[in-house]
Amino acid sequence: MCVRIWTNMRHLCTYFDINFVPRGRALLDSLTKQSESFILYILALDEQTLVYLKSIKHPNVQLITLEEYIKYFNIDRSKYKTEKEFYFSIKPSLCLYLMELNKEIDLLLYVDSDMYFYNDLELLYNEIGNASIAMCHQHLPWYLSKKYGIYNAGFVAFKNDDEGVKCLHEWYKNCSVWDVNQKGYELSFFSDQVWLTAWPLEYKNVKIIMHKGVNTAPWNANQYNFTQNDGKFYVDGVPLILYHFSSIRQLKQAKWHVNTAFTILNVKDVLKRVYVEYLLNVEKYISTEKIENKELKVSGNRLKTIISYISSNIHNHIVEF
Repeated sequence: MCVRIWTNMRHLCTYFDINFVPRGRALLDSLTKQSESFILYILALDEQTLVYLKSIKHPNVQLITLEEYIKYFNIDRSKYKTEKEFYFSIKPSLCLYLMELNKEIDLLLYVDSDMYFYNDLELLYNEIGNASIAMCHQHLPWYLSKKYGIYNAGFVAFKNDDEGVKCLHEWYKNCSVWDVNQKGYELSFFSDQVWLTAWPLEYKNVKIIMHKGVNTAPWNANQYNFTQNDGKFYVDGVPLILYHFSSIRQLKQAKWHVNTAFTILNVKDVLKRVYVEYLLNVEKYISTEKIENKELKVSGNRLKTIISYISSNIHNHIVEF
């Protein structure tokens, strides 16, 4: 990786493969809209993604190849039973990789590629403050918190100080040796997330972000009142900063499943507008981009997109716009 020096920059990182390119582009677009001074480091998980991201030549993007990443940590991918297990090992090592090769990074934010910024990036930095480690409370309903954990690994931040680096090394070690068949791991699917529960007890200067507009998601949005004023979205009266569109997927042309089945969330009114902005941005890249002759699924008329909400065999909410 070519190391470049940035001044007065906000440093963020993520990773994705060819299947998440449209979402990764939407994340990048949202950052570009909300900040002028940022660099987004992207680990491209396959050659197609790398070739495409090189072609867009975005001035705020710095790419990391999978080959560079694997070589740096001497990773044996054969030990992972599935590709998904390998992906869940990446977050701490990607952050370590960037901090070790870019000494100018004072604070590094990791964000999942299916997140989207709706407000000024500085509002998020104000929440982090001078913390060495920052993470988000999931605000989960009680019946989901035991299964999915108290904190969400979709957004975490680490300062380049003793506590931040110590936490990253330990998290990297945990994710590297984790095995789905070992006993004692309650979160067998989100194998990188199980470790966050202990951080407030194990490390100093940990900030647990309780702001309802940070890592707002399908699993907590049903608790909130969404409003809009002067083009900005608000959650219970505070700015919506970062929404996590976890596990949404196209069911078919112009129809989306928005992953609200277990939280009884009906996507309507202002929340519907939140989803509309994101899905229109995602579909812009689904419908127009070809990457190494592999055309991504065409979504149809974007202005007639349907958001599909399926809560159970009884409830089936369809929202059109």
